[in-house]
Order: sequence, then structure tokens, then C-alpha cells
Amino acid sequence: MDAKSLLRAKKAEARINHPYAAYNSAGVLRCSICAVPVKQWDAHLLTKQHRTSVQREKAEQQKLAQAKLKSNSKRSLPVEASANNGQSPKRSKIIQKEENDDDDDDDEEGAGTGGLPAGFFSSGNRPKSPSPSPEPETTAGPSIPSKTVPPEPTGDSELDDFLSSLNNDDTAPTVISTTATKQQQSKGGIRKTYKEIIPSQTAYEAAPVKIIQPDQQQQTEEPEEEEESEQERKERLEREEREEIVRRLEDEERAQEDADSRVASLKARMEMLKKRREAKLGKSIPKDKSTTDTNGA
Repeated sequence: MDAKSLLRAKKAEARINHPYAAYNSAGVLRCSICAVPVKQWDAHLLTKQHRTSVQREKAEQQKLAQAKLKSNSKRSLPVEASANNGQSPKRSKIIQKEENDDDDDDDEEGAGTGGLPAGFFSSGNRPKSPSPSPEPETTAGPSIPSKTVPPEPTGDSELDDFLSSLNNDDTAPTVISTTATKQQQSKGGIRKTYKEIIPSQTAYEAAPVKIIQPDQQQQTEEPEEEEESEQERKERLEREEREEIVRRLEDEERAQEDADSRVASLKARMEMLKKRREAKLGKSIPKDKSTTDTNGA
């Protein structure tokens, strides 16, 4: 193999496999959705341009998919209508339900007429209604039911037992009259509370809490100051003036002391400088005398 074929093989191995990666005839890498040449593919994937292009491409694909679904649903509707022979599925279900209801009604009528004997609903076989009992007095005892006449036998033992059981039912009221409740309350004395009626319920009690507004709280915490009289105001002003005068005098004394100390330090320095100058002059005078003596000789 020559060098060109080796270079081509290496380039083929180095090619990027990506849905959006494409190569032109010259072998230059390009992005199919961005339509730009790319040198570093990984860096290009992180750019804002590529991300916006990907989002736009996905949105277009979703729109196309929705359009296909709508077209398919519109095509399927005529096929279903022709299969039902011109009737909608809702209409066919309603018709079928009505037919089933009619069949059930016919079955119930046949079963009812065949189960009871002939002449069951005649006036002679019906149980006589009990006579209205007089209103009971307002007492604690229950009212006594009125006696009813037993029905005539029909020839069927089960039916006769059923009719007799209807007449033998105890119709005595079980509700206590208002006078009985009043008597019980008078015997008990005090009316029962909620906790006595339902002992299992737990009652929570708390001491009353007084709500204090913030302004009221400040007023309670800070007692009002008494207004000072004219004499007290004058005394207070005079006292403040004296304190101010004393403060000023103390400041002046302090400033005077500082000035005196500075003057004393300056005087001491001047004296020291004078002494140094005199000492220098005293040393130079004997030298001058010695020079004059030598010159005279």
C-alpha cells in the first residue's frame, strides 16, 4: 500500500459517526442541521447555535408526526361509518340496549303471573287494613295496637302463613313521648352535658388568653412620665448651665496645663542648647590664645 491509501484509511477511521455529522467530497466535516464546516465536533455540540438547531429540528418532526396522525384518523372515520351500514356506533349501542330492556320486562311479567295463584289481587284476599287506633295520651307507656281480623284462607298454606304474619306484626310505637322526657329531666335535676352523654369524647379546656396589641404593650411597659412644673424646669435649666460652665472651666484648665508643659519643655531645650554653645565657645578660646602667643614670639 502507498502513502495515499494509508492516509485515506486513517481519515476513514477518524471519521465521526453522528446523525448530524456529514462529509463533503473533499472530506471536510460539516453539521447537517447547522450547515457550517466543523473542526472540533465535540466543541460544536456544546455551542448555542447547534442546540437551537436541534430544538428546531425536533419541533418540526413533532409537527409532522401530529399532521400524519390527524390525516390517518380522518381516513379511518369513513371506513368505520361504512362498516356500521350508515349507523354511528353510539346509535347502535342505544338500539341494542333498548332491545335488551324489552326482553327483561317480558321475562319479569311472565314470572310474576305464573308464580301467584289466580285471584290473588282480588278484594277478598287482600288483608284488611287495621282500624285507626285512638291517639294515645301523653304518658310514658307505649300505645296498644288495635286488633285486626285474620284474612280468609286461600287454599295455599304458604300464602296463608305470609298473610297471617303481616297481621301479627307488632306495630306498637317505640318512641318515647315528650312528657316522658320531661319527667326524666325533672328526676335527673340538671340537664346532662355533652361530656356525660358521650364519655369517650375528650374535652380540652384552657385558660382565657388576653390579646394585647403592640401599642398597648408599649404603653403598659413604659409608664407615662409626669409633666414637670415651671419651677422644676427652671431648676433643671440652671443645673444644666452650671454643669456646662464647670465642663468648660475644666477644658480650659486642661488646655492651660498642656500649654505650660510645652513652654517648660521648650525652655529646658533652649537652656540645653545654650549650654552646648557655651561649651563649644569655651573650647575654641584657648586655641586662639595659643596661636597668638606663637605669632608674637
